[in-house]
Amino acid sequence: MRKGALVAVLLVGACAKPKEERARPPEPLTAAPVSPSKSAALTALEQPQPPGAVTVRTEAGTFEAPTVRLIATFTEGTAPPTLEVALSAQAGDGRQWAVLVPVAPTFPTRKHATARLTTKPLRVGLASAELRAPSGPPTLAKEGTLEVDVTGREVRGAVRTADVGLSATFQGPLSIECMVPAAWLQEAKESSRAPVPVATPSVGGVAVVPDEAQTTARCRALKDAFR
Repeated sequence: MRKGALVAVLLVGACAKPKEERARPPEPLTAAPVSPSKSAALTALEQPQPPGAVTVRTEAGTFEAPTVRLIATFTEGTAPPTLEVALSAQAGDGRQWAVLVPVAPTFPTRKHATARLTTKPLRVGLASAELRAPSGPPTLAKEGTLEVDVTGREVRGAVRTADVGLSATFQGPLSIECMVPAAWLQEAKESSRAPVPVATPSVGGVAVVPDEAQTTARCRALKDAFR
């Protein structure tokens, strides 16, 4: 191979690597052990909210969070979105209690989900739960169940497990975070000339951006399902 061609190949490889590092799916769906509070993608999507709206009651104490989050990621075409229910709550002493569960596309209609707790990579029907101290490794639920019910925009849930400190009930408001292909948001905002957010994660190589104002029709429909 000639020297000029070799340099070109190396440059292309160097440019491609950051895109791989930003790609979805997020850490909890692919890595083991599963750690819902440490998912970089979920943390990046979280919106500032007044603290203490969600209360989590456990045998290890009470934890609080702004909201229970339903994170929807749409891809190109007509396929239903990937849906994840996430909750990361904190105690006054800095401890953190967190759960993450992928839910079926029927969740906005049924508004109910059950899952089995695991430390393995997640899919619909499996969930993760953890208790994390300010320092040291987290305690992950090895087995048990998680149940979630939504009425309007109010969420009730329960985690049942033999793992110490992880059994809990929780209740509070639901927030909806919608990710769509950048092209969808561009089309929806062309008439208003509003800026489109910079795409950071990607799904199947397609850049996605947060539709914070529910500008796109599919994000509006998802929000309307939880009135």
